[in-house]
Order: sequence, then structure tokens, then C-alpha cells
Amino acid sequence: MAILARMDRHEWAARTLSVRPGDRVLEIGCGHGVTASHVCAELAAGPREAPPRFVGLDRSAKMTAAAGRRNAAHVAAGLAEFRTGPFPTPDLGAEPPFDVAYAFNVRLLWTDPAAARAVAGLLRPGGRLAVFFQLPAWSAAVHREVAARAARTLTAGGLAVAADGQDVAVESGYVTAVVPPG
Repeated sequence: MAILARMDRHEWAARTLSVRPGDRVLEIGCGHGVTASHVCAELAAGPREAPPRFVGLDRSAKMTAAAGRRNAAHVAAGLAEFRTGPFPTPDLGAEPPFDVAYAFNVRLLWTDPAAARAVAGLLRPGGRLAVFFQLPAWSAAVHREVAARAARTLTAGGLAVAADGQDVAVESGYVTAVVPPG
């Protein structure tokens, strides 16, 4: 009898993002870099026209150090870097725009339109933001409530909500939004 491995929330989030080789990706609140390792594996796969770039940001030096250790091969290859600082942070504004930004369990992006606006300013037109959440009392009603709140926040921050979804198996949900063109 074959045993199927259960996908964890980090792998699920990375698959949900559907990054492409060559994308520039920003993770806000990278923590230990678990989701980052899945995203970087996707970025590094296959041929690419431009070098992919992953920037993980966390306010804790302990977390960014752990993320750097977990993703040492991606860092050494020049694919990823991890920075310590608050969000929003001014030094990200000097970067070329990102194609994709995401955050997992960063409530600021569900509740603060100014934070959503700051992310929108870091994305290229048509770039997308995914806000993932995992809640302790998971239910469809809780998902709808958090997704609706996140959608209102992202809209107030100048983004256009594109989709929301959930996966009961990993007790997680998401809302994605895009930066309107021009």
C-alpha cells in the first residue's frame, strides 16, 4: 500500500503562487525561510532569460539568519538574499520592481491599507500580491471573514483583488491581488 505524503502549508503556498523562472519575488515576513525554499526551487528550475531573484524580509535577525542557513545553496548561487528590517523598508524601493510578492500570516496586510499600498509600490504593473493565512480555529466561515477583510484592505491599498481560495487539508487560505496597469 502506497502512503501519500501530505503537502504542508508552505509547499501549498509556493504552488499556489505559480512563480515562473525569471520572476523577481519578495516575501514579507520570511521567518525561517521554509516557504522561501519551495519558491526558490521553482525559480531555479528550467531555463530563464534573466537571473531570478528572491528577497526575503523579516523584522527578526534571528529569523533571517535561520532563513539564510536553510536556503544556503540558493544564497550561494545568487538566487536569494534575506534582509532584516521592518516593513515597509525604504531600501526595497531602490530595487527593480518585483513580479510577485507574498506574505504568510502577516496580519498587517489584512488590516492596513498603507501596508498594501507599500507592497503595490514595489510591484511592476500587473504584478501580484498573495496574502496567505492559517488560522487556529479553521472553518469555511472564518476563511470567508478573513478573506473578505483582506480583500477590503488590498482594495483600499490600490490593488485589484483577483482571487481567493482555501485548502482545508492544510487549514490555510489566501487572497491574491494585482497592481492595475499604468
